[in-house]
Amino acid sequence: MSNHFTLEELELEYPIIYGVSTPLRHIKLGFEIECHPDFLVEFHEDIESYVGKSAHTSFLITYLEDKTQLLVIRNKGTKSLFYPRYKKVDYLLCAIGEDELNPEIIKIITKLKGISICFALDKPQQKEILNFSQLQ
Repeated sequence: MSNHFTLEELELEYPIIYGVSTPLRHIKLGFEIECHPDFLVEFHEDIESYVGKSAHTSFLITYLEDKTQLLVIRNKGTKSLFYPRYKKVDYLLCAIGEDELNPEIIKIITKLKGISICFALDKPQQKEILNFSQLQ
């Protein structure tokens, strides 16, 4: 029997992360999402980035159709970006758990007032995924 790990076992996985670009401030964005009848929005405690110790405001959103939960995280924190590769992305949509987000959620958010664009981001590299792995 071997006691060695394979590279696949050491690799962290995370569902697709979506980027949202909007001129809306976080309170207004939360309000716009909550105005949609399919969502329940709760303010969530600030999320601290793994490296840089930066606090990022966030919302916990429940999609009432299937009870899917996701986080909306402000990319720009108190000291750094949560996902530094995407400097122009204002917010990140992240599934809680290992399931992918229901595509209907993305369609709804894309159509909300004040949302410029909502799109899938490239898969994080191993060192970048540390911020996201703490969300599961």
